[in-house]
Amino acid sequence: MTLPTKDALSHFVHVVQDHGKTKTLFLLHGTGGDEHDLIPLVASLKDKFNFVGLRGNIVESGMPRFFARKAMGVFDQQSIETETNKLAAFLATFYEDRALEVDMAVFVGFSNGANIILATLFRHPQVIQNAAVLHAMLPFEPPDVDLGGRRVLVTHGLSDNMIPPGEDERVAAALKLRGAQVQVFAHGGGHEITAEEQAALFDFLNLV
Repeated sequence: MTLPTKDALSHFVHVVQDHGKTKTLFLLHGTGGDEHDLIPLVASLKDKFNFVGLRGNIVESGMPRFFARKAMGVFDQQSIETETNKLAAFLATFYEDRALEVDMAVFVGFSNGANIILATLFRHPQVIQNAAVLHAMLPFEPPDVDLGGRRVLVTHGLSDNMIPPGEDERVAAALKLRGAQVQVFAHGGGHEITAEEQAALFDFLNLV
């Protein structure tokens, strides 16, 4: 169980846009982004959500990430363990400080940001209930964890050469096998968020 700690909010550089709403979107960027990166993507939803943008702690060739990797597509598992522990503690503390229930929190992550969401969901499922993982990869072989009651949108580009072929199916299958309710969206492009993908994301967010 992840408990709030006094200094856990210092685990991540983050920005909070409080719009006075009951629901909060947590936004996690891809490699090279920052805490502001995904806010423009969801800016039109400020009438429904507060926004929290996080910046990854790992810097690779000057680019922020949420965990280290040993090579392209080869993830550093010790870094994943450390950073998911930090994220879970950050979230537990944020929820307590803001009196925010976990079902009122929704996560949106792109690429590396999506991967850390998945890793945290598998390792600390109590802190994430609703998530959209855009262009994600499985960060590791998931443990046998109960994800009943979780809702997850999985998106990908059919021409995305940054993601191994069929990876979206592996992500969706792993989530479904553990009890999550999963929606899948694909577009014909590559490793970018298209207008159609944004529309699918908004459809998902409007139902949580």
